[in-house]
Amino acid sequence: MPECTTCGTRMSHNDETTKLTEYVCPSCHQTEIAYKPSYRVTA
Repeated sequence: MPECTTCGTRMSHNDETTKLTEYVCPSCHQTEIAYKPSYRVTA
């Protein structure tokens, strides 16, 4: 789990989809989105 860039608290896993993972800080509620490198868009 990443640490919050604002307050340094360990972020918790908020949500996960096929293309991204979302983390949220329990202290200051900052949200961080990590896009998955394996996700491909097919047109």
